[in-house]
Amino acid sequence: MRVNEAHMNLWFSLVDQREGQSRRAARWLLLGLVVLACSYRVWLVFHFNPLDHLWSDPKRHWDQGIDVLRNDPMSMVDPLLYQLYVGALAKLTLKVPVLVAYWTALLSVVGPWLWYRFLRELLPSRDWALLGWCVLAALPSWSALYSYFMQETLMLPLLGGALWATWRARRKGGVAPFVVALMVWLLAGLTRGICLPLGLVALGLVWWQQGDKARRLLASVALCLVVLGPLALRMQLYMSQWSPYGVGTLVQLYQRSGAREIQITFQRRGSLWQFGFTSPALLRPPLEPFSSWISPRSGTAHFLVNLDSADGWDEAKARLPPWTIDRGLALMGDNLIHLFFSQSWPDTDLSRDIGVINHWSRWIWPPLTLAVVVLVWRRRKQLQDANVILPALLVTW
Repeated sequence: MRVNEAHMNLWFSLVDQREGQSRRAARWLLLGLVVLACSYRVWLVFHFNPLDHLWSDPKRHWDQGIDVLRNDPMSMVDPLLYQLYVGALAKLTLKVPVLVAYWTALLSVVGPWLWYRFLRELLPSRDWALLGWCVLAALPSWSALYSYFMQETLMLPLLGGALWATWRARRKGGVAPFVVALMVWLLAGLTRGICLPLGLVALGLVWWQQGDKARRLLASVALCLVVLGPLALRMQLYMSQWSPYGVGTLVQLYQRSGAREIQITFQRRGSLWQFGFTSPALLRPPLEPFSSWISPRSGTAHFLVNLDSADGWDEAKARLPPWTIDRGLALMGDNLIHLFFSQSWPDTDLSRDIGVINHWSRWIWPPLTLAVVVLVWRRRKQLQDANVILPALLVTW
C-alpha cells in the first residue's frame, strides 16, 4: 500500500496547485529525464543482447546457470542466487533472444526504481530523491552492464531493495519489517558476498537502536539458520568450507599472492580440475591516458587445494609469501588505485559511445566519493537522524 501511496503522492505533486509552478515544472522535467534514461536502458539491452556476449565471465555465469546440477569447483566458487536467476531466465525464455532481452530490460529498469525508494526513505525531499533516480537511471556503467550476464545486474537491484527495506524497518520499528530487511540482505549476499558485511552493519545498527531486541535476534537467527544452514552444509560437502556465500578464500589467494595470474588445481574424490584467473583490471594501465603505469604484479602463482582434506585451504594459504607491513601496504595501494581508476569491466566497450563515456566518467568517482563522505558528515543531522548507519555503510564499502 505504501508503494502505491508514494507513487500517487508523486503524481499528485505534479499537478497540485499548492506547489509552486517552478517546482512542479522541475519535477516534470526530472520525471521526463527518468523516462528517457529508462527507455535508453531498454534499448541498450535489446540492441546489445546478453546472449551476444557469451565469453569470459558472462559465459561462465550463463553456463553455470543453465546446467543447474553442476558440482565442479568452479560452479561452487560463486554465491548461488545468480546461478538460480540465470537458470530461471533460461527456462522462462527457452533462450529466445527477444525474451531474454525483455526480462533483462525489466530488471534493468526496476533497479534504479528500488534505489529511488531508498532515497525517499533517506532524504527529506522528494525532489532530491527524484533527482537521484534520474542520475542512477542514467549512469553509463549501470546501464551498459545489463548487456552482459554479470552478478552485479542482480546485485544492484537487490542492494537498493535491501537499503530501502533497512530504512523502512528503521522507520516502522516492528519485528516484521526488520525480518523483511534481513531477508532482502540475505538475497543480496547470496548474489555477491560483498553485501554480507554491509547487511551486518546496517541491520546491526538498526537492531541496536530499537527495542524488542530479543524477538528480533531470535527471528533473525531462525531465518539465517533456515536459509543459510543447508547452503553452508552444501559447501562443506563439496568445497570443504562452511561458507553459504561461496568461496572467498580464492580471492584472498589471488590478492595476497602478488601475482598477475594464479593457476589453481582442485582435487576431490579422485578427480582433478585446473583453472586460471587473471583480473582484467591488470591488463590495462588504470591511469591511462595520463600515465602508462601498470600494476607491479607479475608472474603466475600455483596452488593445489585438496578438497578431501579439512586442511586443504589452509595448506594452500601456507604457500603464500610471508605477510609483511611493507608488502601489505604495497598491495593495498595497488588495490586502491585499481578500485578508483580502473575502467569498469566488461561493460567498457570502446567501440560503443556509452563505452567511451563509461571509460572517461571513471575519473569522477574518486572526487565524488570524497565529496559524498564530506557531505554525509556535514549533513548527518539532516539525513532523518540516519547519521550513524549511512557513514558506517560508506566506511564498510
